[in-house]
Amino acid sequence: MGACSSCCKGDDKNGQIQVDHKRKMDILKERALVKIQTAMKTYLAQKQCKQRPKTHDSNEKKETKEQEMNEGQDFEPYEGFDDNVYDNPIVESISKKLGPFKFNSPEDNSVSREQREAVLFKNGAKYEGEWNPETNQRDGKGVQVWGDGSKYEGYWRNDKANGQGRLIHADGDVYEGQWVDDKSHGFGVYHHNDGAKYRGDWHEDKQEGYGIETWPDNAKYEGEYKDGMKHGKGKFFWADNSTYQGDFIANDIEGNGTYRWADGRVYEGSWKKNKMEGMGIFTWQDGRRYEGEYKNDRKEGYGEFTWPDGRMYKGSWKDGKQDGEGLFVSDKGVSREGIWKNGKRISWVDENGS
Repeated sequence: MGACSSCCKGDDKNGQIQVDHKRKMDILKERALVKIQTAMKTYLAQKQCKQRPKTHDSNEKKETKEQEMNEGQDFEPYEGFDDNVYDNPIVESISKKLGPFKFNSPEDNSVSREQREAVLFKNGAKYEGEWNPETNQRDGKGVQVWGDGSKYEGYWRNDKANGQGRLIHADGDVYEGQWVDDKSHGFGVYHHNDGAKYRGDWHEDKQEGYGIETWPDNAKYEGEYKDGMKHGKGKFFWADNSTYQGDFIANDIEGNGTYRWADGRVYEGSWKKNKMEGMGIFTWQDGRRYEGEYKNDRKEGYGEFTWPDGRMYKGSWKDGKQDGEGLFVSDKGVSREGIWKNGKRISWVDENGS
């Protein structure tokens, strides 16, 4: 995305377009997009790891989050243990800042519950809260803390996190929202410790549906997600006030959409893998306009370029430059056919040409 950024900056009266290949700003912007797209993938990967306590045992690291949350019946009364083991300054600071978790969701009153003293699971996690005495499983309101200080506060059902809950990871990431069988599912908000945030729909621990992502530099995405990626219709706002509105496929700008640069340039058309490809219209604030084909972010194929004074070039393009047969219309309305090569006119082909 961005070869269009500075092309056609200068020109002469015979229709030759001088191309400026310095694309610094747009290259930086393209890298920023990739960085932003990669960021949430990293967040989600970290999230899946952090849903379970960290351990130095490589075999235990392979255990799933569900296994860590659901330790079955292997627990014992929490007596005579040092609470300092669970101290984590980061978690405690965030917990204090957020305030007590609000247990205000309606509960299933058909289930009998009882409050019990804290118990210790074999993995070192401590749970204190309500139980179903008939099944001897965590059920209702409860708090669980792991050995690294990670803390889940919320509702339980069938020995798993179900309903509204908040998980503070040991490194400061926070997810608060709906849970189904130990997975983020429904509506929830994920705060990354560097200030990035996702607010929206989840499906089995992945973003799916509608959501909004924001970053500390004020970049923002709002739109559709599928399988943890931007997918469908969406809007992206960059920190420099550039915007894109249109289609996304698997985290890439792909399909049809409109990109607006902060300096007033606009491209509206087809995209593929974050680059202009297919038919599109590019306009500049000074009145210049190109309508035609693109390939790999450059003009390629047939296209029409119009200047503010009425001049026009209609013809072939290659690698962002006029190349092949074309028709040039002067500012006086005189039309001449010519041959262009690598952006330069090499001859006129009409009978009065030279």
